[in-house]
Amino acid sequence: MGRFDVEAFALAMRPWWSIPRLWIAYSGGCDSTVLLHAAVTLGLPVSALHIDHGLHPESADWVRHCRARCLALGVPLRVESVTVRAGGEGLEAAARQARYRVYTAVLAAGECIATAHHADDQVETVLLRILRGTGIDGLAGIPAERELGEGRLIRPLLGFCRADLATYAACHELSWIDDPANRCDRHDRSFLREHVVPLLEARWPRLVQRLTRLARHADTASMLTERWAQRQLAVLGDDPCILTVATVAEFDEAEQLQLLRSWIRRQGRRPPPERRLSQGLVDLLRAASDRQPALVWTEGCIRRYRGRLYLLPPYLPQPPAVGLPWDMRQPLNVPELGCLEVRTSVGRGLRARCAQQAPVEVRFRQGGERMRLRGHTRPRTLKRLLQERGVPPWVRERLPLIFIGHELAAVADLLLAEPFIAGPTEPGLELCWRLAVG
Repeated sequence: MGRFDVEAFALAMRPWWSIPRLWIAYSGGCDSTVLLHAAVTLGLPVSALHIDHGLHPESADWVRHCRARCLALGVPLRVESVTVRAGGEGLEAAARQARYRVYTAVLAAGECIATAHHADDQVETVLLRILRGTGIDGLAGIPAERELGEGRLIRPLLGFCRADLATYAACHELSWIDDPANRCDRHDRSFLREHVVPLLEARWPRLVQRLTRLARHADTASMLTERWAQRQLAVLGDDPCILTVATVAEFDEAEQLQLLRSWIRRQGRRPPPERRLSQGLVDLLRAASDRQPALVWTEGCIRRYRGRLYLLPPYLPQPPAVGLPWDMRQPLNVPELGCLEVRTSVGRGLRARCAQQAPVEVRFRQGGERMRLRGHTRPRTLKRLLQERGVPPWVRERLPLIFIGHELAAVADLLLAEPFIAGPTEPGLELCWRLAVG
């Protein structure tokens, strides 16, 4: 750890020197105020981002403070309000997820957003994770950088202590907000900061340096296991969102867990806690073949179907309950589900004449739909037809059904009903369905 000044900050920022824009996650507290001031002094292309969680009665005053400080520094400020609802992981976790959703949405390609995490935050994080029984990934603590959306999340202050930043703030006569929640013993991190860390430092001097070194060693070990898992994933299949149960089962339990963690992270999601992942993996691999087990957590869902594991969002959007008229001349965008369009052809797809003679409506499954395919004498249930083609249940529910008049003519770009198929020389309309999720 060393003295914090603009020169030291310039060295810390060297890996990201050529970025087109640096967003500062600006809460208005001491640490982010120092980060903002140093970045502006260094002449970096700075914009500030303040997240109003609406959790404190003085949050509107904090917004005004941040506006005033950014105006004085000549820095553009973007303020985003979020709604925080405590879930199973608590209010702090919910607030963090809300913040990071905004960070992801704000970042453009090549940009970085810097948070003011420092060495003392690293120590608190490592201690918290030890007390929660973390694995090697957790011991690595807060990473210095990672991908986020189209840009990167960076933490250039991790090499400096809280006291270093406070000294800088005093020397430059900076003003900041004191959030009383930072001293509230009810929060685990505040309890560690106010009571546990000072006690440990009194007994074991240089605690910050010791635990920071531990985090670096853990980070190296974690990086090596991650590289191993990514090499395995590279040869396990072409679709990054699908793994086969048989392939995963060939590895031992520790390797299976590492594979799934890396697989989840590769899609930009945080894996579930170790215990939940371990139990979920048992269900996914060992449940009877007629079962469809699922592992659901805050950031994702893994479902099994016909010997395959699918990585999906935690909650899938529901299809519209009412039919959508469609003139077939323009693409039909179904919010959150996908886009349906047609391409003109000859002898392929729907008979263009049929679509011109009766109104076209797009609906979604209600149950009991039937259609007759070419070469079949009788209609069959849509459920059976989709099962035979291996379409997972959660996809079936979100496939658009194209009705011409009152008859089911097509299912997305998968199935065509016999009476509506274009003849060899007849003008046709080929359907194309681009599914948004799942």
